Amino acid sequence: MLFRLLAILSLGTAVCLPVAVAQDDEGGGSGDDSYMREELGVNGTTTPQIQKLLTDLDDFQPLPVDLLAENDLNAVFPNRFQTALHFGITVADGFVLVINERPQSVEALGRALLQQARALGVGDSLTRRAASLIDLGRKGDWVRMREELIKTQVDVEQAMMNLHDEELAHLISFGGWLRGFQLAANATAEHYTPERASGLLRLDVMSYFIDRLDSLNPRIKRSPLVADLVSKMKTVFAIASKASGRPPSQSEVKDMRDLANQMVAISLSKVNDKDHLLDIRE
Repeated sequence: MLFRLLAILSLGTAVCLPVAVAQDDEGGGSGDDSYMREELGVNGTTTPQIQKLLTDLDDFQPLPVDLLAENDLNAVFPNRFQTALHFGITVADGFVLVINERPQSVEALGRALLQQARALGVGDSLTRRAASLIDLGRKGDWVRMREELIKTQVDVEQAMMNLHDEELAHLISFGGWLRGFQLAANATAEHYTPERASGLLRLDVMSYFIDRLDSLNPRIKRSPLVADLVSKMKTVFAIASKASGRPPSQSEVKDMRDLANQMVAISLSKVNDKDHLLDIRE
């Protein structure tokens, strides 16, 4: 449910993600790009249909929108790892703003995403989508905003292929998934039902991201920041695995919520030049 929702919420949204090659609204990649898609990790897990993502997010309402305040949209990170995670988290926040119809926040978020995309070296050739989303947000046209998000699906896949950077794509996608998991776990802990709790159990997607994190460059994996994040992610997977076949208990949901909060805090925290955490936002 939610894990299909936010496997790459960050890239799936592409609220303001500029790409090197723009496409028209009808979209469409090159005629035979299946091999490149597989090489770059573009598949059913990393790029689920946006329409399904938005529907799944609705299932966890009311979402804890106050959690978005912990994300400093203008934050700058000294490492590629956090920059990518921050981009994914910020795009996930964009989904929440659309779902909860917060027009006053859309413009700031759109501009922040453009800035972060440039920091990631993506470029700025697709600002039209950003301008359109900001304009629709000002008008409060949430139906058309959702339609515009859906139209970005092909653009996003093309951006991943143009980047030729599987690692970057997965880090961005993990950031978006992580924020979505945090929101869902907090919502479920606050308003527990067995149905909601069951929606947290997507072992396939959890395993997918653990594999992606384990495949990072060894130098990156050894950094305290990444090691701590990976350790907590594996603990979440262990809790979810224990609950497989049944709804997680309230206690298990709270444990997963706490770990998700800690992982997002790690992702957004300041580090020194050796990637040691300098602060953790509670």
